[in-house]
Amino acid sequence: MKRVRIVAITAVALGAAVTAGTKFQQAREAALLAAQPQAVATDTPAPAASPAAPTETFAGATSLTQLAPTSTAAPGTEGPSLLASRMPDQGLSQPVIAAPGGAAPAPAPVLAPTLAPRLSQASVLPGVDVGTPVAPAPGPATETLRQIAEAETLPQPPTESDAAEASPPLDPQLQAELAACAVWLVVTPAPGAMLETSVYAPCDRDAVVTLSHAGLSFDTHLSPDGQLLAQIPALTEVAQVTIRFADGREQSDETPVADLATVERVALQWQAPAEMRLNAYEFGAGYGDAGHVYDLNPRTAGVTDQGFLTVLGDPGITGSHLAQIYSYPRGETPRSGRVALEIEVPITDATCGRALSADTIELHGTAAAQIRQIRLDMPVCDGQGGFLVLPGVLPDMQIALNN
Repeated sequence: MKRVRIVAITAVALGAAVTAGTKFQQAREAALLAAQPQAVATDTPAPAASPAAPTETFAGATSLTQLAPTSTAAPGTEGPSLLASRMPDQGLSQPVIAAPGGAAPAPAPVLAPTLAPRLSQASVLPGVDVGTPVAPAPGPATETLRQIAEAETLPQPPTESDAAEASPPLDPQLQAELAACAVWLVVTPAPGAMLETSVYAPCDRDAVVTLSHAGLSFDTHLSPDGQLLAQIPALTEVAQVTIRFADGREQSDETPVADLATVERVALQWQAPAEMRLNAYEFGAGYGDAGHVYDLNPRTAGVTDQGFLTVLGDPGITGSHLAQIYSYPRGETPRSGRVALEIEVPITDATCGRALSADTIELHGTAAAQIRQIRLDMPVCDGQGGFLVLPGVLPDMQIALNN
């Protein structure tokens, strides 16, 4: 590296000295060259044009910064370029050093009969073509830069802001409903003449609500995220369900029920803290038999040749309205016979010695539902517990053979 710097500085100094040359010095140099016993051998001609070697001179103690202004060239005349072409037979002239005090320059010592190096691009950076970019040596820094460049060209995963921009905007009406804490209630028909009821009230999480349909009513609560899904037995061909909140807000929805004519249905509803149970004994079954349908054996709706029980309401809510509904798909059964119905009431400290009331709803096909209110006088409190069984309060359900 030091060698390159020295050669570069020398080239600058030579160029400055050329501009300070005079015709006298040129003549003197020619005389000195003629007196040399052996001519300097010429270089082998290079394929490309080589720079000329103009006459050069140095002032005795002149610094590099003082060389340029000492030029005696005529105004408007440029000194020969260091990279100018020269004839193949022209060698590099020997520099003449001026003597102190302005005397005539003394002859420079005769160099050995070696070839004078040609002042060319190779003299500044030997062995390097200045027209060809030099690639940096591989190293940690180069590898890091390469990895950064490759990473910038790789596809980047979408950011959250990009995903938000790509998502379609919400409907303005839906946005307004969300901002106003709206309540969504959707009622759709389900097999077995049932009503699938969905509630979404995001601003009423865990709220206690009352659902009602055609005289049937029960209390429950929404989930922690404000949702509710309930299966309600239909009692009318065009079934409407209403949800009511404690502050008086209401929301309703309705749906047609095409298969209502195929079911027989009886409902029992009451209010806590009383406890009641609706028992159905299908085709002569006894208590605990497979044909005994009650809250511990409710079965599944929509299954041919068997009845099912629906339990509605949350007994954990103080004063909650509760309901149990027994349904039988008479239009789909190959059986005929009788289904006995009875009401069973546990005797507890909360109900003993009190008069209880309940409602029954009877539905036979597409006929209008019949609602009756019954009154129950509970036994005195003797601490014995037990059950009060009321057979015959509800008429038996007659199931006809499906032809």
